[in-house]
Amino acid sequence: MTGSGGDVAIVGGGLAGITAALALQETGARATIYEARPRLGGATHSFSRDGLTVDNGQHIFLNCCSAYQGLLARLGAADRVRVQDRFDVRVLTPDGAGGRLRRAKAPGPLHLLPALAGYRLLPPADRLRAIGASLALDRLDTGDPALDRSSMGAWLARHGQRRQAREALWELFVTAALNIRLDEAALGPAAFVCQTALLGRSDAADIGVPTVPLGDLHGTVPAAKIERDGGRIHLGAKVTAIDAGPKLVVNGSPVGADAVVVAVPHRAAAALVPAEASPERARWAGLGSSPIVNVHVIYDRPVLDEPFLCGGTPPHTPRNGPLA
Repeated sequence: MTGSGGDVAIVGGGLAGITAALALQETGARATIYEARPRLGGATHSFSRDGLTVDNGQHIFLNCCSAYQGLLARLGAADRVRVQDRFDVRVLTPDGAGGRLRRAKAPGPLHLLPALAGYRLLPPADRLRAIGASLALDRLDTGDPALDRSSMGAWLARHGQRRQAREALWELFVTAALNIRLDEAALGPAAFVCQTALLGRSDAADIGVPTVPLGDLHGTVPAAKIERDGGRIHLGAKVTAIDAGPKLVVNGSPVGADAVVVAVPHRAAAALVPAEASPERARWAGLGSSPIVNVHVIYDRPVLDEPFLCGGTPPHTPRNGPLA
């Protein structure tokens, strides 16, 4: 669709669908979201159990997540999250050993060098090797397809990162960001994450946390904004087909639109998008995925002395994987 105006149907009311609706309405289009669930927010939502509000889905974010922060700005909800003044994470292990990663006030990538140099979960020799690997990682061309033929774990091993360093340091970042272990993570996207969040601008990895339930931040707030600006939201509305009209089949009934935005996971999109719109759509279903599974509980009182903690693997013990 070009120009302003027009009725645009958006299939899916997750963060992508919400963002599309807000952006389209800024151009003068009339956006209508069709969401099969009984709420907005997609995989990020809240529910109540025994008086507790429990959040599920993406919770923390990094300061480099500019698109997400752009969504919050569009919603007028930037004051409903809190971002660290400086990246600072304490890492705890079951045996009581611990370390701390805190960036220095220096330009990237130098801002994390003092943190690596003082990281107590690694012996001094491994800290130095980690600094060397970080600088080598920063020089990689993440757009090179050849990088995808190697795993992040194998690359780190070739660059002097022993198992202890890979588990106590690198897994904390890569697994938290990509939800996949180092030996399974392709080098290209893993290097991109590290370059963007850790080795780029100094405040890129500062951690942000919502101060309200996700059901409000990704559900109630965007619904009110979209409808206030003239958009419409249909919940419990399952789209089962789209043709080139464009016309949608929603809960068994045809619905017309001037344009359609498909904002659902790739496998669902492969079954909806018409062949003339994307002849390659059948291949989408073959793409892999690694969904992040987490649960966040908002208590009515403080339960920790630290604002943010990360669980890691103690040195020289079998690993269960990091918990962030």
